[in-house]
Amino acid sequence: MDETQRRVKEAVDNMIDDVDKSHLRDLQKNMFTCSAKCCEDKKSSREVVEKCVDLCNSGMKKAQATLEQELGALQNQLSHCAMKCYDNLVREQGVEPNKFTDAQMLSFNEKLNKCVAICADDHIKLLPEIKKRFATQKF
Repeated sequence: MDETQRRVKEAVDNMIDDVDKSHLRDLQKNMFTCSAKCCEDKKSSREVVEKCVDLCNSGMKKAQATLEQELGALQNQLSHCAMKCYDNLVREQGVEPNKFTDAQMLSFNEKLNKCVAICADDHIKLLPEIKKRFATQKF
């Protein structure tokens, strides 16, 4: 299970790094440049400057929220898949895994790990589509 978690984490981290380099850094640069311009007019009130900076930050906030939403949905789907693996095995091998013999428990865990690994692989394959959807957003 640890190997499966590592593969998912590595794939997600790589996708986030790609999105950061290809989209978020430009958004962040524009946000900082825009925010700096808001502060140039020393005659503006604090409220005007704050509203200006908030407006500059809105694209980055929206991008981060979108990415968090996508990754949260992916995590939920992966959790549901893993739970389905567990439920199917319980139906197949018995409803009380805590009463399994050592051999039954070993078999149960091996099958569960294989099924969860398939879930992970299937969900890793979704990452390019998430990246593509993110890239088409206007922030």
